[in-house]
Amino acid sequence: MPPGGYGSQSAPATDLPVCYRHPGREAHIRCNRCNRRICPECMVPASVGFQCPECVRGGNEQVRQARTPFGAVLRPRVVPVVTYSLIALNFVMFGLQHLAGTTLIVVPGGGAAEVQTLDWRLELIAKFWGNGESIGVANGEWYRLFTSMFLHASVVHIASNMISLFFIGPLLETLLGRLRFTLVYVIGGLAGAVTSYWFMTPLSPPSLGASGAISAVFGALVVIGLRRKILDPGMIMVVLIINIVIPLQNTSIDWRDHVGGAVAGAAIGAVYAFAPELIRALGRGTAPREQQTRLLNLLGFGTMALVLALSVAATAVHTASLNDPANRTRSLDGAAHTPTLTRVVTDTPESYPQASGTYPHWG
Repeated sequence: MPPGGYGSQSAPATDLPVCYRHPGREAHIRCNRCNRRICPECMVPASVGFQCPECVRGGNEQVRQARTPFGAVLRPRVVPVVTYSLIALNFVMFGLQHLAGTTLIVVPGGGAAEVQTLDWRLELIAKFWGNGESIGVANGEWYRLFTSMFLHASVVHIASNMISLFFIGPLLETLLGRLRFTLVYVIGGLAGAVTSYWFMTPLSPPSLGASGAISAVFGALVVIGLRRKILDPGMIMVVLIINIVIPLQNTSIDWRDHVGGAVAGAAIGAVYAFAPELIRALGRGTAPREQQTRLLNLLGFGTMALVLALSVAATAVHTASLNDPANRTRSLDGAAHTPTLTRVVTDTPESYPQASGTYPHWG
C-alpha cells in the first residue's frame, strides 16, 4: 500500500524555477549574461538567446555613442533645434520692436528725432546724448553688443538674415553639436558687434542685426567644410559675395559687423578643422577616443574664450577713448552732432546738415 493509502495524489512541486523579477511566475530561460532566470515578459532577444532588462540597460550604457570628428553626438534623426530656435527668437523680437511703439527724443542743438522704443534701448549705439541722458556702450550699456544681434531694421533685413541662417545653420549644428554651435553663433556675433563698435564715434548711426552672428556661422562652416571636403567651392563663393562683397558696396550695411563675425567664426572653425590631425600627429592618436574628444574640446572652447576675451578688451579700450573729455567736446562742437538715429522731426532741418537719408546700419 502506498503511503497515505490508496487513491492519494502526489503534492504539487514547490521547487519550480521562477523569474528573478516576478517570483510568482515560472521561468525556464536564463539570461545569457547574468544567468538569472527570466519569464517571457522579461526576455529581451539578443544576438544569442535572451537577456534580462537590467543587462540590456547596462550594455547600452557601455556602448560608445557615435560622434562626428568634432565631438558632436550622431543622432538617427537630427533636428537643428538651436537653428530653428534662433530663427524663432529673431522673429519674436522683430514683432516686439513694432509692438513697443516709438519714442520722441530730444537732440542736442534743437529739434527731436522719432525712434522705435525697443531700438532706442537695445540697438548698438556708441555714445549718444539726448533727452538729457547719455546712452550707449560707452556709457556702460555693454548689453547692447548682445541685444543688437536680435533686432532688425526691416522685413527685407530680417528675411535675408534668417534665410541665410536657415540654409547654413543646420549643417554646422550637426557637425559641431548644439552647444558648440550656440557658442559660435553668440561669441561670433559679439565679435562682429565689437568690431563695429571699435570704428564708431558719437556721430555714427546705430547698428543692429544678426549678420555678425550669421557671418560667424558661415566662416566656421567654410573652414571646416573645405578641410573636410563637404562643401561646394562655387556655393561658398556665392554666399561669400552676398555676405561680404555686397555689404562693402552698400553704405547702409554695417560691413564691419560682417567681417568681424566671419573672422571670429573662421578662427574657431579652424581649430575644429585642423586640431584632430594635429592631435594624431603629436602622438595622441593612440589615446582613447574620449580623451581625444576632451582635448579637442579644450582647444575649441579655449579659442572661443580667447575671442571673447579679445572682444572684452577691445570694448574697454574703445570705451575709454569715447569717454575722453577731449573727444566728447569735439563731438558736440557746432553742428558736429547729428541725429543719425532715425528720421528727424524738427522745424529747422538746416540745423542737421547730415540728417537726410541717414538711418541705422544693417548688421
